[in-house]
Amino acid sequence: MHRGELVAAVTEATSLPRAQVEATLSAVLEQIVGATAAGEKVTLLGFGTFEARDRAAREGRNPATGQVLQIAATRSVGFKVGTAYKQQVAAATPGAKKGGAAARKAAPAAKRAAPAAKKATAAKSVTKKSPAKKSPAKKAPAKK
Repeated sequence: MHRGELVAAVTEATSLPRAQVEATLSAVLEQIVGATAAGEKVTLLGFGTFEARDRAAREGRNPATGQVLQIAATRSVGFKVGTAYKQQVAAATPGAKKGGAAARKAAPAAKRAAPAAKKATAAKSVTKKSPAKKSPAKKAPAKK
């Protein structure tokens, strides 16, 4: 859901004019951003808490060269989900999304069945194909 869809849903749920909902949403978001930028916590009971989090300076490495780099201290926004929000998401239909708990439970059973399938296909003779040859890229003339 993006901002426009959120405004439309709130407009439908509250029967308020769209312009008023957009103005209210903008004002709420501006207040949250302003407060967290000032270092304050913004807690919306049942939804969550927005806060500014400081990260200390640290050492890092360039993976290509292995050179040690100094990474400067930064400040970012953190969000901690509220209990009521967590519970509502957890109560939603499980396994509705790919990679959910149901998919993880089904994966071991699929792995056990895989060796039997490999044995059945191993009986077929498989001819190995050579990879396709790539032709060199053609250069286009320079534009004037």
